[in-house]
Amino acid sequence: MRVSLLATLPLLGVLALTPRHGSAQVSVTLHLGRPVVVTNYAPEVYGDWHTSYRRWSPATVYYYNGQYYPKRVRGARAVQIYRRQNQYFLPPQDPAWANRGDHRYNYSRRPTDEDYSHAAPPPRPNPPPHRP
Repeated sequence: MRVSLLATLPLLGVLALTPRHGSAQVSVTLHLGRPVVVTNYAPEVYGDWHTSYRRWSPATVYYYNGQYYPKRVRGARAVQIYRRQNQYFLPPQDPAWANRGDHRYNYSRRPTDEDYSHAAPPPRPNPPPHRP
């Protein structure tokens, strides 16, 4: 019995070292985060840009696959927008603003016509309080 056990050990070693064909499965998850809703600028909501823009914060979002994301995504296009509180909106399309109206803004990342056409409509302005 000892001889047969010693004879099977090399056979088991060869079987253990033989390459096996198996399925390799790779799963890639791209974590983009939640998309950000970007609206068009409206002076009745965000204020006249000549006097209100200092209360806005320039922010960069990344346009990818029809959505805007707050985090950089490979293959996405960086777009400079404005943020006020939790609202994100495109800059004004006024030619005076386009001629460097805000020195904090990165004009090399300004939105394209496509951005303006895909942006959501601005929220309705808050109505004045009702007085009886």
